[in-house]
Amino acid sequence: MQQAGNAFIKTVIGIAVLVVVIGIGMHFYNKQSSPTEVLGVQTDTPSAETQTAAVAPVIIPVTHVPTPAEVNGIYVSSWSAGTPSSMAHINSLLDGGKLNSVVIDIKDATGRLSYMPLDPTLAATGVGTNRIRHLGDLIQSLHAKHVYVIGRIEVFQDEYYPTLHPENALQDTVTKGVWKDPKGLSYLQSNNPEVWHYTEQIAEDAYAQGFDEINLDYVRFPSDGKLADIDESSFTQSKQDTIASFFTNIDTTLRQKDHITVSADIFGLTLSAKDDLGIGQKLELIAPHVDYVCPMIYPSHFADGTYGYKNPAAHPYDVIHHSLADGIAKLQAAGIPVTKFRPWLQDFNLGAVYTADMVQAQINAVHDLGLHSWLMWDAANTYTASVYK
Repeated sequence: MQQAGNAFIKTVIGIAVLVVVIGIGMHFYNKQSSPTEVLGVQTDTPSAETQTAAVAPVIIPVTHVPTPAEVNGIYVSSWSAGTPSSMAHINSLLDGGKLNSVVIDIKDATGRLSYMPLDPTLAATGVGTNRIRHLGDLIQSLHAKHVYVIGRIEVFQDEYYPTLHPENALQDTVTKGVWKDPKGLSYLQSNNPEVWHYTEQIAEDAYAQGFDEINLDYVRFPSDGKLADIDESSFTQSKQDTIASFFTNIDTTLRQKDHITVSADIFGLTLSAKDDLGIGQKLELIAPHVDYVCPMIYPSHFADGTYGYKNPAAHPYDVIHHSLADGIAKLQAAGIPVTKFRPWLQDFNLGAVYTADMVQAQINAVHDLGLHSWLMWDAANTYTASVYK
């Protein structure tokens, strides 16, 4: 776990990275004159989202907020983060209540970054967008409230990177092209060093811009679609060992070399499952290589009959308590601190209408197991305000 005493070191590192990046990045921004490339297609009139900045951005020296002893946070989409009216609502939740953290999308399923990267190599790929036009100001305003800012990266689910490097995406043995899931989304090769490095570049750039922690999501094999059609001929390890190798590398680069706090999102069922669920996620193999493990234990996402409940969504306290207790037992058996757990909880209607009491019941279940950190998910970013005051 990162300690508050490391705050000064992390600040120095952040500024040092910026010194290197800014010198090259300013040159890159000033050189931009060609049309923006969107998904590999040249466009004469770039959209507001993808238009590259015409002038060099104003750079604010970066500081970092130390990881709170108890992280209580909410998810904020990149669209909300870039919209003043939406952020006004988020700030109303943050002011004077239980919340001390936010999780903001860095890269979502589209594969695009929610802001313009400083790293010239990343910028040259066209991956940046203007969803969050003033990222530095946003992070600085949150830090002024002592809010811990976590950046979420969807790692292997990615629609953009395969348009640049299709050879680094999962291949379809039938179509002989890039494999797609039922939603038409592609996945990157989880054993590919180039993909690993790309993820590290994004994380390092985000940290240099002020994010305090990097949260890695979709670090797994696909779970839906024609899985038998995926070409796995290049994989020399089992799925769980492949994912473990990715996190081992992340541990070496981001945590040990860059001193960046890292968390990992995993399926809720991994806490109770004896195998890797066919997606490569094995709790005991992932936890040693990250600072925090964030199981997505949304009651609505458990199948009917799980833990003996016909409709798990209607039993938020019991489902959270049972699942998290199973996970705690696994970590204790492996000699891993249970304080690494920072579960994702549910504040949205699915399977049941979630009242304030039902949202609070999940938090109570976490506390009753001796844990105090949690993150709350609501894709719409509305949230049940009374729970957080």
